[in-house]
This record gives sequence, C-alpha cells and structure tokens, in this order.
Amino acid sequence: MAAALEEAVGTVCWWGLSPAMDLRQHLPPEPDPEAEAPVLLVGAAEGRHLLMTAARARRGPPRAITLFVAEQSPEAVARQLLFLLLALEAPERPRPAGTGNPPVSPPGVPSRCPLPVVTVPVPAARAAAILELLGSGSLRAGTAALLRGAAGRLRRWVSA
Repeated sequence: MAAALEEAVGTVCWWGLSPAMDLRQHLPPEPDPEAEAPVLLVGAAEGRHLLMTAARARRGPPRAITLFVAEQSPEAVARQLLFLLLALEAPERPRPAGTGNPPVSPPGVPSRCPLPVVTVPVPAARAAAILELLGSGSLRAGTAALLRGAAGRLRRWVSA
C-alpha cells in the first residue's frame, strides 16, 4: 500500500512541513560584523527559508550570508532558483516615449497597442502569480508567460 502511494504521489517534496524561518536568527553571534556567515541547507526541498531570510535581511544589524543548498534532485534546486528569481527580481519600469526603446508587447497583444507593457508584475501581482504557481495545476496566460520568461532567463544563467 505504501509503495503504491509513493508511486502515485512521487518522491519530490514540493513544499515543506515546517514554518519558514529566518536563517539569520540561528547564526552564532559574530564579534566581527564584517565576517561572512556560511549556511548550508540540506534537503530543504524548497526555498521558504531562503525567501524568509531575504525578506527579513534589513531587520537587525547587517550580516553577509553565503547560502549553500544541497538537494538529491536537480529539479528541487531549479525550482528554488526559479521562485527566488520570481520573488526577488526588480520590476521593469516602462520607458518614457522618445527614449528610442519602444515597449515590447507580450504574445497575444497587438504591437500597435499604445500602452506600455510591464513584463515583470508589480509586487501584489507578482505575489498572486507566485501563489498561483505554488498551488495551481493550470495557469492563466499572464502567469504562464511570466513563468516562461523566468525559466528562459534561469536557463541562460545556468548554461552560460
């Protein structure tokens, strides 16, 4: 019975079973504030701890952290990198008219559309897209386009 359930569900953990934690809270005190703290995450399966640590980085005294992630499957690492990219990427601002760089329309939007198109959503829309990616079996067209763009950038970074 257990083997059949494992075959049906799979062995890749898509989300964790514990609350996200700020990894900086678990570092030993360092007498030298300029010292870098190495942190190793083994088998975390997804990036909730990385996102929480990045989100709370401005709280308290600044401290440089180098994060190392070890996973059994490359899919888990790729998924963590993809969600970090989506969460932390700065939104692109539309350029004003006359800069010589006209906005690029996404697929399905006519190129003669006069409105500038923002390719990376503003924070509220980005959060909704990330939640959709985490919990949906099917994606809306805008979220699918965002995922394809981020996956393409990640593929270029990894293969460069």
